[in-house]
Amino acid sequence: MKNKQLPHDDYPRCGAKNRAGNPCQQKAGWGTDHVGSGRCKLHGGKSTGPPKRNKNALKHGRYTKEAKEERKRMREFVRLFREMVK
Repeated sequence: MKNKQLPHDDYPRCGAKNRAGNPCQQKAGWGTDHVGSGRCKLHGGKSTGPPKRNKNALKHGRYTKEAKEERKRMREFVRLFREMVK
């Protein structure tokens, strides 16, 4: 039986260090959409961050200067109202 070489057998290796300190032997980009370059899916490396215009990454505004002032005014109003009721 001859050893058939597949077209992707000559891809470079991931190369990330495993726990033993040896380089990872997976093909570069294995299990990702960039096969043949970069790290494998187990050693993805640094994140590129959230997608552009990611609405989940926006601030909710709870701690803005305006929101803090509004809560302060409401506390003062409640305090005055309680004093009036007494």
